[in-house]
Amino acid sequence: MFIRFTKNQQEILHLLEQLNAEISAQELHIKLRENTSKIGLATVYRILKILHLQGVIQERVTTNGESLYQLIKHSHYHHLNCISCGKSTILEAKNCPIDNNSFQWSMAQKFKLYYHTLEFFGLCENCQNE
Repeated sequence: MFIRFTKNQQEILHLLEQLNAEISAQELHIKLRENTSKIGLATVYRILKILHLQGVIQERVTTNGESLYQLIKHSHYHHLNCISCGKSTILEAKNCPIDNNSFQWSMAQKFKLYYHTLEFFGLCENCQNE
């Protein structure tokens, strides 16, 4: 499947590729404005939604409800999220138990799988000690 991207979509994808990390829509908008882009915040949100629905980027919602976006890659990460302070620690998912069978299972269900997330919620060491 070939997807044709608009100029604004290409600009956002290029920035996400350069950053190689999760970023909020607001932070992405600020960085685009720093690069002299005239794109508005509402347009950034709209484009992120479109790219997410197309399976190009993934969205992760933090414990405080903020959405973070990044390009979908073959390697993925899981997170330990502290529900007290909001700290999120990345766990590399080298041997993800879900990843090994998820694509085969989704194909058997006639479901096109773009990515998956695995989030753990609890208290970090600092919050446990307080």
